[in-house]
This record gives sequence, C-alpha cells and structure tokens, in this order.
Amino acid sequence: MSNIFLVFTGLLFAIFASCSGKEVYSRFHHLEGGKWCRDSVLVFTMDSLGYSFDAEYMVTVELTTNRSYPYRDLWLIIDQNLTDSLVCTDTLRLLLADEHGKWLGGGVGGLNQLSLPYRSFIPTPRDSMHHYRLTIRHGMDEELLRGVEKVGIKM
Repeated sequence: MSNIFLVFTGLLFAIFASCSGKEVYSRFHHLEGGKWCRDSVLVFTMDSLGYSFDAEYMVTVELTTNRSYPYRDLWLIIDQNLTDSLVCTDTLRLLLADEHGKWLGGGVGGLNQLSLPYRSFIPTPRDSMHHYRLTIRHGMDEELLRGVEKVGIKM
C-alpha cells in the first residue's frame, strides 16, 4: 500500500511541477476534422501580456497531428511583429518525423504532439502599448492539408 502512495505522490508532484512554468501566453486553434485549407490563417493576438521588460521570452509553436498526416515535415509561414512594429514574415520548416519515419514528440490514441522553438524576444518599455500578433498559415503544396488537428503558440 505504501508503494502505491509513493507513486501517487510522485505523479502528483510531477503534475504540479510541470504546471509551474512561467507561461504568459498560450493559445490553440483547433482545425475542424483535421483539415487545414491553404487560405486559412490562424491569428494569435497577445494584447494583455503580463510580461516584464528586459526579460527574454521564448515563443514555441505547438502542433498536434493525427495518423493521416502524409509528410515528415510541415512548412509554416508566420507573420509577426515581436521584434518591431513592422510585420516580418518567417518561413519555418518543422520536422515531424525522423529519417526512418519515427514521429518526433509524443502522444496517444493516434495523435502526436510536438513543441518546437520558434524565436525569442525581449520586450522594452517602449513596447508597453504595443500589441503583439502572430499569424500562421501552412506553406505546403496541398490546397487542403489533412492530418493537422491543432496549432498553437506558447510564450
């Protein structure tokens, strides 16, 4: 009985430790039926961040795919104004599987979740009234990309 208690206590501690991160922003877009149209733009507006000036923030792209995703990588086009008031466009290639076809990340029930670093930035006092915004669209050849369940951003 004491072993079960120790395992339960350890799991509970791990859950609390993993939730104690200093995330200031976390949003996800669910893609209906795991289908992402090329002209569908996902918008992430960060207008009420509780950030501190001169601290570095890491932005990650969060991705959940299902078994019907046919490729080993995913190209994303990201428009952002994190480092300037002007919008900059980045093209990002995300590797979802290794060269042997083994999916990276983790998941259960046919879903695979992957967190990938995108960029970091340091807000300055002049940015106090600045609203950060990222838009993401896929850059694949397919008009209707199948197998992408959720796309998100964390800071």
